[in-house]
Amino acid sequence: MMENKQKLTSETLRDFPLFSELTIDQLRQISLISKVQNFKKNEMLFSEGDDYKGFFILLKGSVKVYKISSEGKESILHLIKPLDAFGDVPLFEGGNYPVFAQAISDSILIFYPKNEFKQLLMCNSTICFNMLTGFAKRMRRLTQKVEDLTTKEVSSRFSRYLLEEITKAGTDKLPEPFVKLNISKKNIASYIGTITETLSRLLKKLQDDGIIRIVGKTVFVSNLPKLKSIAN
Repeated sequence: MMENKQKLTSETLRDFPLFSELTIDQLRQISLISKVQNFKKNEMLFSEGDDYKGFFILLKGSVKVYKISSEGKESILHLIKPLDAFGDVPLFEGGNYPVFAQAISDSILIFYPKNEFKQLLMCNSTICFNMLTGFAKRMRRLTQKVEDLTTKEVSSRFSRYLLEEITKAGTDKLPEPFVKLNISKKNIASYIGTITETLSRLLKKLQDDGIIRIVGKTVFVSNLPKLKSIAN
């Protein structure tokens, strides 16, 4: 891992949902303790049980947050995308990192050290409130994922995932919405609770049914109403 000593500006920090409501002065205080770090593809950010040092916000690239069962099976809890924060739960509840985090492409992240950030929180209730808001939104997403994994078919879970990615990509209003999937089938399959072979069969069926078409790593949705119907 290479570290970049550059500090983030207040204007850049305001782009992050976690800090979007903070004042310029508050953002300036946060920028003074931030550190820009670079991770290569497949490099570990932290492992389950590691001493907690602080949390991250992804600036560029992609990161997976996952657990490994006693049988050695990997289950992806979150696929982190730019502007998402992660590794922040122990900041409040204490303890070590409860999960693994690994870069799945070359990534640039902002690191916030535990002690310095906790000191800021103790002096600023607005920062605390904004972080609680972020936690609430993440909890809703996690609750939805648990519900999907227990009540929905693989086709429904993947369709919902595809629709979410298309919305994030900002192409959902186009005649043929699309998204470029820059992560492996293995990681997507783990995230939606299935195996790579099942996902491959599903992709072929969705193509054969004229619902999607795939060009390289880009998935185009040819029949959006049908995809939404499967997702529901």
